[in-house]
Amino acid sequence: MRLKSKIALTAALAVGAVGLVAAPASAAGHCDSGYSNCYKFWEEWAGSQHHGKVQIKASVNDGGRHSKQGYIRFIRNAGPAIDTGRMYTSTASSSSDTTVRTRQEWVWDSPLWGDEYTTYSYYGFIWW
Repeated sequence: MRLKSKIALTAALAVGAVGLVAAPASAAGHCDSGYSNCYKFWEEWAGSQHHGKVQIKASVNDGGRHSKQGYIRFIRNAGPAIDTGRMYTSTASSSSDTTVRTRQEWVWDSPLWGDEYTTYSYYGFIWW
């Protein structure tokens, strides 16, 4: 039950983060699906590692905008507390830059149970 709850909460937070950075619907695609501006979060080692990936390609018109940078972030309130801050991709040189830029990171999960020990994942894009 804990893994399903974390996945649902991470997905809900990721969707909320989309609204905060006003990312268009196409930016919400998973990187394995071939999207250029995308994110992906997953767990490994029975949920003990939280992984995140964000990918951009500035030359892609994504809802009338072009990505300049992408970022991922992990936050946990306790057990031990963690806040990675925004971990960015490299910056595109222009809105027509065809380079695919990726940032992939991971953090250990807390071995403790409870909401304050849940690791949350976020992503976002900086636009031209």
